[in-house]
Amino acid sequence: MGTGDQVVFASAQRKLIPSGSITPIHLSQQSDSAHVLEKDGGIGFLTEGWYEVLLRVDWDPSDSSGTRFSHTKIPGQEPLHSEAISSSVLNVISEGRQLLRGNSLFGPDRTTTLVLEVWQDSGHDIEVRYAELIVRELRVPWHID
Repeated sequence: MGTGDQVVFASAQRKLIPSGSITPIHLSQQSDSAHVLEKDGGIGFLTEGWYEVLLRVDWDPSDSSGTRFSHTKIPGQEPLHSEAISSSVLNVISEGRQLLRGNSLFGPDRTTTLVLEVWQDSGHDIEVRYAELIVRELRVPWHID
């Protein structure tokens, strides 16, 4: 069974996101883990297991123009998380913060990496003030009883 540990991968600084361009957000690992690591600014899974991934993107809440989009890109597959939402709605319901939760099996013989990407269509640059992916071990290593 998993340890129940969680590892935070977080942005180190604010980032301006150009309008109409998918932009990766580089995340840095905040603590050590035997099962996950920072890989190319995202997350690499070393141990096959069932993981929960929490996504957080804090957009500038003072700008309500356009749409905000965030997803966890999985190379060659569908994303784990994906949400496009009106910035005016996002600002009202969560002060500009996108929060998503998903879980899946990850590991060397499955999905090996996740990368956080964002997009917006305001017509001008918008700031992402903070972003993170938190990985929680639900059942690591994975096996069927």
